[in-house]
Amino acid sequence: MLISPVLVKAPLGPKLQHKFLVSPLRYYVNAEDERSNIASQNRGRSIVYQWFNLITGQIYVGSGLNGSARLISYWSPSVLAKKTRIYLSILQYTHSNFALAILEDLGPTGYITRADLLVREQYYLNSIFDEYSHIHLNHAPFAGSTAGLIRSPEFIANRTGSLNPMFGRPKSPEFLAMQKRDKSGSNNPQFGVVKTAETVAKLTKLVYVYSAEDLSLIGSYSTVNCAKQFKIGKETLSKYIANGQAFKGLIFRR
Repeated sequence: MLISPVLVKAPLGPKLQHKFLVSPLRYYVNAEDERSNIASQNRGRSIVYQWFNLITGQIYVGSGLNGSARLISYWSPSVLAKKTRIYLSILQYTHSNFALAILEDLGPTGYITRADLLVREQYYLNSIFDEYSHIHLNHAPFAGSTAGLIRSPEFIANRTGSLNPMFGRPKSPEFLAMQKRDKSGSNNPQFGVVKTAETVAKLTKLVYVYSAEDLSLIGSYSTVNCAKQFKIGKETLSKYIANGQAFKGLIFRR
């Protein structure tokens, strides 16, 4: 269980004693110094992890199907440029002031599905949003979704009208013609193309259904079958997928 951090002496100055949500399987007290270990020890593993800011005591929980690729992405300039809370914190305090813990190792990449991985991440998100709302760096309370994320008025204002990156951008005649052209029947590039069962499966937008009580996975369904199985209208289903809220004891996710 996470408790209030305690000040300790460190070579680079006073830092907080790292604290993790559970006893970690692996942990790295200085992410910068142990970058190579982070990469090698989590390569090809599906993991749930936690960052701990050694200066502020703030925490962040995330997951990755390929642990090494996900964790090393925190050093990528293009990723840090996204400027979410965790990235801004890393930019301000640097990786040397972060400890990293592997909370769960769920096996080699491909052993579990992304949906199953998100269920385990959600378990920890429930904890930090319920008990540690004042020190977490996660934006949204739902794993793999921005549902529940409240945008600031400044964020919204900076993306309206002339501030929108696409505002006033001229479109070429070719682009407009492509958008308006008839794509039905034989004009469709995929007309007459026979899709394999594997391709159809990849194209099918599945809805994952969880129990709202313990977030256990009930099953995955196509949109039509989900609506029939749980006797819910398609518009209502879309609404609850979008807002992430429970409906009759169930949570629906893409």
